[in-house]
This record gives sequence, C-alpha cells and structure tokens, in this order.
Amino acid sequence: MGLKRPHLVDQKENATGQFWYTVRGGNGANLLTSEMYPTRSNAIRAARRYIASIDPVPVRFTYWTGLTPVTLAGWHAPSPTARRQVTERIR
Repeated sequence: MGLKRPHLVDQKENATGQFWYTVRGGNGANLLTSEMYPTRSNAIRAARRYIASIDPVPVRFTYWTGLTPVTLAGWHAPSPTARRQVTERIR
C-alpha cells in the first residue's frame, strides 16, 4: 500500500524580511517549522533539502516567486504579477 496523502511543505515570509518553511503531515498536523533564513532562496533551498531527505514520501511544495514583501512595501502600485505563489507536486 503506497503513501497517499502528501506532506505539505510551505515556504513562508513576512514584511520584515524573514523567510522560513513549515511542514504539515498528510493529516494536516504541524510537523516542523524551520529556522529563519536571510533570503527567500536560502529558505527554498533548505526546504528542497528536507524534501529530498524524506524520499519516497510524496510532497506538495508551495513557495513564493517575484518581489518580496519588503520590496513590495516600497511600491505605490505594485503589479498584480509582481509576486505569486507556485505549487509543485513532488513524487
């Protein structure tokens, strides 16, 4: 019997320039919250390392692309496409 429900890995960020990721089990229970990272790319890279370490568990990985909240705060009228969320299904 295979694993049906994926782990949910979500990259998060706030308006003060902090980046991290969280992991929830297939049942929605919180499994972990990572340390804080200074850049979005560091948080995404760390999340991908975690995902690789739990192979063969299926994962739904959601992360942000585009401008960060800190950058957007300085814009008067940001484009709706300046920032978006991407979801990948892994395994």
